[in-house]
Amino acid sequence: MTNQKKIDCHTHIVNCGIYNEYFDPPEEKGYALVMEFLPYMQKPEMPDKSWELCDGNKQLFLCPSVDIHQDIPAQLSAIEEKMAAHPGCRVVGLKIFLSYQTGRADDDRMLPIYDFAAVHGLSVTFHTGLPSYHLPYENDVDGSRVEFVANIARKYPQVNFIAAHMGDPCYKESIQAMHGLPNMFTDFCGAFEPGTEVAADEEGTIQQWADAISQYPDAYKQIIYGTDFCPPILLSELDKYDYTIQKIFPEKVHEDIYWNNPLRAFPKVAEYLKEKG
Repeated sequence: MTNQKKIDCHTHIVNCGIYNEYFDPPEEKGYALVMEFLPYMQKPEMPDKSWELCDGNKQLFLCPSVDIHQDIPAQLSAIEEKMAAHPGCRVVGLKIFLSYQTGRADDDRMLPIYDFAAVHGLSVTFHTGLPSYHLPYENDVDGSRVEFVANIARKYPQVNFIAAHMGDPCYKESIQAMHGLPNMFTDFCGAFEPGTEVAADEEGTIQQWADAISQYPDAYKQIIYGTDFCPPILLSELDKYDYTIQKIFPEKVHEDIYWNNPLRAFPKVAEYLKEKG
């Protein structure tokens, strides 16, 4: 897989230190999407400088976060202003921290987010399922269910939605909820966190993912590559995701998982890379 082009659709490469760890050596990595942290999630050892880092960086794309407990329209206006102030920052999506914050994807108060995404051609990534133990969370796992994301995906067919983490641990139900919706995608990023059930039984969890995905022959078309890379919160695995993809998917669809599906999930990435040639 060393020659496979890759787009890592979910990382927290939010500062230079994390960037240097990820792109080492740089020639072996492709592109990465940066999910900005909410301000209260930042730590002294994990400052979020994602806007500055992504500005002019040809390997990174940015997904600013939206705090669903704060004034959403005001935040969207601030993001629009930052996009104008950082013209070299390639914004391709938005990040919503469901589960960490109580709320559902199909809540009416969330609609301005999707309207904004539609206007700017952005995709929307949700955290779904269990949260990380290393960030503050409200643990609204039920509210983060993929079926609620599917509800809003039907209402906004022009916007792509990514249900990150496949609704951990409700993998089968999550694939069932999203299957056949062309504007929905998922991943199994951030899974190998020390201290979790996944880390305790990696092979067993990989088999659960395989069983969920194998429910439908074409389900692979909705799976994208992501790692959730962020060593300050103990998310530093990379090779295990390559191993997982090799275990679950036949080689003939690896390019879809690593490259083609990400380009469909994030049309702005495809647009920027087309401009680059």
